[in-house]
Amino acid sequence: MSEATIAMVVFGVIAAGAVVMLVLERRGIAARKAARGGREIDVSNLIAFGSAAGEGRKTQDS
Repeated sequence: MSEATIAMVVFGVIAAGAVVMLVLERRGIAARKAARGGREIDVSNLIAFGSAAGEGRKTQDS
């Protein structure tokens, strides 16, 4: 086999792997969404305010 053929085979294997990983990730996302009853979870508060936002508090109580 020539170098060009080997390069195409390697690229094809990498591309096929990427497609498989994408499909598996999409299925995982769908399964997690179904487990939550179809609800989306907004994580922006958790990123901005930490774990206290998950408990409904954005600031520390004195």
